[in-house]
Amino acid sequence: MEVYKKRLFFIIILLFILFWGIYFFNKDFFQINNILSKIEIIQNFIYQNYLVSIIAFTFFYSFLILCNFPIASLISMVSGFLFGIWVGAIIAILAGTLGAYGIFTIAKFFFLDYVKKNILNKYSFIEDYFNKNDIELMLLIRIIPGIPFFLQNLLLASLGAENKKFIYTSLIGFAPWSFIFCSVGNGLDDIMRNNIAINFQLFLKIEFITPILILIMVLLIILIFKKRIIK
Repeated sequence: MEVYKKRLFFIIILLFILFWGIYFFNKDFFQINNILSKIEIIQNFIYQNYLVSIIAFTFFYSFLILCNFPIASLISMVSGFLFGIWVGAIIAILAGTLGAYGIFTIAKFFFLDYVKKNILNKYSFIEDYFNKNDIELMLLIRIIPGIPFFLQNLLLASLGAENKKFIYTSLIGFAPWSFIFCSVGNGLDDIMRNNIAINFQLFLKIEFITPILILIMVLLIILIFKKRIIK
């Protein structure tokens, strides 16, 4: 089993290096200006192949997440730009969850036993606390900004989070930020065409305020849930 794990891990690393090699030699393809320069072609394709476009973009997005593509928020903005706020946000949520689950599964398969033997067995209170408050902590990890996305998934895998809980807390936790970035992305064309600086005033529009209110509502639900745990 250990030999199988090592071989599989080696193959995954090679694929990871291959992806990043392709990315570094084709950086211009991922630039937002490059996407905007071909926007008419892309929009015509989406109009003629709407469902196919959604499926293809969802899997492309999830693949980039799986490969730890930097600035996932940029992909969410592109999703909002191409498909609108609501459809774009749903794509971002589903694709983010799918990609995150891929990282989570791989990390859990390779590192869970090692972490349990070398860390969790020595500091059992960490695992006990997580097991008692797993849903709350998983939602907080997803919603609180500043924690690198790849690290979030490694952390949850190392703590042995349950697969089902990982999926639905990811779906909920990704929602507020997905709506925020897709809202900004939906207005990206006007912002760049008019050379408008991205600042707080942009979020005073109703389409930007709505996802922020959703974020506040989710945070309030977490606080209420935490209060019940303490009681």
